[in-house]
Amino acid sequence: MMRKSNNKLQIVKLLTFVLVDFYVISCVYALSSCLTLDVVLRRAKSTCIVALAKNSCHTGDLSDNAVFTELKKLSLQRELGILVGYVDINSKWPDGSLLRGEKIEAGNIILFKKTKKDRTCLLPSHPKQSMVPLIFNGVNRLPTLIDFVNDGCNTYLSSTGGPSIEGLHRDEIHQTLFYVKNISHIQSKHFFSPSTLSCKADEKSCSSDNHNIHLHSNPPTIPECEKIDLPSKENFFHNYVKISKPVIFRNVLNDWPAFTKWSNRYLREKYGENDVHIKLTPLGEYEGVEPRYIWENEGKFNIPKSVVDQLSFPDLVVVRPATRNVNFSSFMDIVEGVSNGSVKDMSAYLEYSSIPDHLPELEEDIVEDLLFQGLLKRDQLNIWLSDGKTLGKLHFDQYDNLLCQISGKKQVILFDPHNNHQMYEGHIPEAALSYNQTTNTFHRRHLLESTSMVMSPVDILNPDYSRFPLFGETYPMNCTIEEGDVLYLPAFWWHEVQSFPNITAGRNLAINFWYDPFLTREFPCPEYHLDINPKYRHLL
Repeated sequence: MMRKSNNKLQIVKLLTFVLVDFYVISCVYALSSCLTLDVVLRRAKSTCIVALAKNSCHTGDLSDNAVFTELKKLSLQRELGILVGYVDINSKWPDGSLLRGEKIEAGNIILFKKTKKDRTCLLPSHPKQSMVPLIFNGVNRLPTLIDFVNDGCNTYLSSTGGPSIEGLHRDEIHQTLFYVKNISHIQSKHFFSPSTLSCKADEKSCSSDNHNIHLHSNPPTIPECEKIDLPSKENFFHNYVKISKPVIFRNVLNDWPAFTKWSNRYLREKYGENDVHIKLTPLGEYEGVEPRYIWENEGKFNIPKSVVDQLSFPDLVVVRPATRNVNFSSFMDIVEGVSNGSVKDMSAYLEYSSIPDHLPELEEDIVEDLLFQGLLKRDQLNIWLSDGKTLGKLHFDQYDNLLCQISGKKQVILFDPHNNHQMYEGHIPEAALSYNQTTNTFHRRHLLESTSMVMSPVDILNPDYSRFPLFGETYPMNCTIEEGDVLYLPAFWWHEVQSFPNITAGRNLAINFWYDPFLTREFPCPEYHLDINPKYRHLL
């Protein structure tokens, strides 16, 4: 027995030496070999490449300039997360063009960024024919070259090869991200049940006969968003933004002109003749997921096999609402008609409609300098106006969001963005309702040649745990906002939004600011996690 054990030990040692030697040889080969452009294209799928341009890979001349030699030594000593080597400027891209034709000369240090997979389209795409390399034109010193590499490769290296101060901050952020499970023992399977109720009669912001609104039947207490007064920008950034933690700011909007000025009458008088693009559904549910087979033209629509093979749920569709272009007064007629009961079996929504593009004067009544101005870059400012009996189904947005509640309230059920396989993230085919104005009926006819990338197929009001068992491992959080409140909703948090009307005004009215997020990720891809947006490296 002892002899057999020794033999096994010797074999393990031999394999270890072989593997180590292979690793070293592989690294040296990668570092000392001269890459052709077809190899650059292949390797750039998995790593960023920094290379010294050479006239030929066949001359044997692989002499370096001094600063490149220093970078190469670092790459031998430490795992930099980049490939450091040489490139032949006379080799050709797949389209036949020369690297030399891009104003690159022998002796230049150049950088090829890691290529990103196009996750937006499931149709076969042509391989990228060429990549535009970045040329190092800085002072010929290692710290300057390291800065060039960090910016181009989105790395956080110091001139010693270890992490920079910014890199240490980034590591600290990764370790301190907010998880709902850290504050709760209540998982989704203990909170969501097939039972739903209409709106409770004692709710101040909804009527007792509102049968479109779903509430959970006697749910256990789940964690709620922290509610605080408006903090300083520094406090907000360090305690919420950089750790991706939702929070509600209380009574922020009370001093806004919009809070008291934007009555239904005022909006009608100011914008009554303006054309608006509205969304319509029969029961107030917006962009839910349902079986494809219930659509009338399902048998006539053939999704390409190459697309079907990539779909996790080809039998489901995301239902987009019907649309109409009407003037603002006609839209308000529908909103008020739904509220007073004169309009049946319909919900109307002016959702994520750009205020600067369509209602520009309203921006004068808004105070943007809450927290993000001067910190993050604003992408959109939108208005959300409806009859207040709407349900926005489970999805995420790729923006940091400040949701400002002016009239009515919203119950926002959140799930954090760290285990997206539990939400079954992926492409789901889309379909669009149509509306017949003469008969006042909706139809399921139009399957679209597109997919949604941000919707979950899970119906949290009636979860099918047999099909979506991993959803039972998620942890929900309730972030209900009242009139005057602002919800900070970080990018990529899954959320389902139930709106309730203000009884007096018969509506729900909110605006939101969408900002380029501080923490971002590629999607749809459940395996990708939040990381610092390269646009905000300067904030570390």
